[in-house]
Amino acid sequence: MKAFLKPTVLKIIVAFVLFIAFSWLWRLFVISTISDTFPMGFPLQFFLSWGPCRPGENCSEFNGLYLVLDLAFWYMIGAFLVGRFWKK
Repeated sequence: MKAFLKPTVLKIIVAFVLFIAFSWLWRLFVISTISDTFPMGFPLQFFLSWGPCRPGENCSEFNGLYLVLDLAFWYMIGAFLVGRFWKK
């Protein structure tokens, strides 16, 4: 388990690519079905904005805990994929 979670450059890159790709795909799906909601993050939505927004109003929310948990989730998936498919 210790070697599985040990950070490597490859694990971090794979996790970051998965994080960006799935967040972007989720955003595209939500925007195509709900036209005025703009989320970021998958499986946990850490940022959400909506509109139209009146001047002076804050029409967005951010949850830092969800961002950290989302990154941890994708790191675990990335570590699994690297351990499974990039064996030395």
